[in-house]
Amino acid sequence: MTHPKHLCKIVALLAALTLTASMATANDAYLKGNFTGEEMLKYCKVASDNSVRDFERGVCTGFIDGFAAGHHAAELWHAFHHRDEDIDNIYGHLCVPKDANRTAMVTLFVRYLEKNSDKLKWSAGLLLESALREGYPCEEEN
Repeated sequence: MTHPKHLCKIVALLAALTLTASMATANDAYLKGNFTGEEMLKYCKVASDNSVRDFERGVCTGFIDGFAAGHHAAELWHAFHHRDEDIDNIYGHLCVPKDANRTAMVTLFVRYLEKNSDKLKWSAGLLLESALREGYPCEEEN
């Protein structure tokens, strides 16, 4: 017969495994990014006139900052693992100027979303990348 202490440990282990499996499934969807352009337009257009609006603006700037940080990390990883390639000429490289701040990127993103309202159901990450490519095109070397 199984001792009650062991039975409790087994039940706890099974519960943890079940929870971990369900979290992995939820995280898989989360890591793909669930925001749409429509949602981000709502968050990015608000004026900071109260705490709810401040939170919504924070979602927007946090999204843009997180995108930029993730993109930078991906470029560093690529540059390290593919040292023989010219990082400036790979697809995916963005040419956002060093002096571009979050406010400028929010404004650029809002303008892009408003101009491309037919794409608002698309992934916000894809739309932000397109906005940054259009707003800050890479200079071609002659």
